[in-house]
Amino acid sequence: MGSLTETAFYTRKAVNWAILGVIGYILLRIFWSVFISLWLMFFPPQPPPPNHAFGKLPALVFPASASPSAELTYRLETIQGGVPQASNSAVVYFMPKNPASLTGLTKAQEFAIKLDFTNQPIQETKYVYRFEDASLPLRRLTYDIVSKNFILRYMFEKETSLFTERDVPVSDEALKDSKSFLQSYGLYKSDMAKATPKIQYLKYAGDALASTTSQSQSDAIRVDYFRSPINEIPLYTPNPLEGNITFIYSGSTNTKKRTLEVAYTYWPIDTATTGTYELKSSTVAWQELQNGGGYIAQLPKTSSTFVTVRNVTLGYYDTLDSQMYLQPIFVFEGDDGFLAYVPAIDPTWTEQ
Repeated sequence: MGSLTETAFYTRKAVNWAILGVIGYILLRIFWSVFISLWLMFFPPQPPPPNHAFGKLPALVFPASASPSAELTYRLETIQGGVPQASNSAVVYFMPKNPASLTGLTKAQEFAIKLDFTNQPIQETKYVYRFEDASLPLRRLTYDIVSKNFILRYMFEKETSLFTERDVPVSDEALKDSKSFLQSYGLYKSDMAKATPKIQYLKYAGDALASTTSQSQSDAIRVDYFRSPINEIPLYTPNPLEGNITFIYSGSTNTKKRTLEVAYTYWPIDTATTGTYELKSSTVAWQELQNGGGYIAQLPKTSSTFVTVRNVTLGYYDTLDSQMYLQPIFVFEGDDGFLAYVPAIDPTWTEQ
């Protein structure tokens, strides 16, 4: 039978080996994680082969550009020294639409009453109704009873005296109020949570509100909400500075006049119903842009017709208009804020 000294010796030895084993395990896990990260960096997994699950896709429809692409002269100066190679395929997402409902108008009226519109609605089109404020005729709500998209607006152009009140909300207050509005009516969606809203101060000039850098001289503040990226691929609206959900607040102390506009357009994306589609090469997309194709989302701030493109990436086009599928685009970024979109799906799989 061993002595107490021997027992203590072997106990300490066992403890030391146990500590070394734990340290070795932790180091091994760290080295393995680093190895996997480096492996994926240099040898990324190949995307799934195209299955063209939806058949031919509708061609993307862009707004009329501020300036035709053919009027611009381009130079490519990327880090790669050329057009970076893109993936051979990308995921396309189905965008379901709400069916027409017999209760659509009733629900629209209930929503309007919560916003203090008590008058009977006026039908503008088959599915679009207009509500007018009984106490403030310049305040109106236009509501689509199928999509549930709407515009709440105070026609400030006909009452510019409201801009004499200068209590314009600061950015934190505008963010808080707009988010509270969305949450109160169940309009704050999960795919907006990780995207950063954009704040712009506005100045009234020439019957319109234009962006200004001066908070102290502003007449209003605008908050734009965007969608979060899907699988790390960002979504782009027709105007990259404006989201599909916007709020504009004035400095008026009258609550109804303080909210100049709430424009809400939201088309759901079914991330579980997808198809993979072959993409045109980034080189072909670059040639298409040079030849006058694509869409100029933002001209250079200098108004120059000479554009230096610095970056080419993939994105998704999130339009104000209804579309059946969320489709990828090539995004060309250049100096002085230049931004252009070119459809990314191979023309073989789009309707002409």
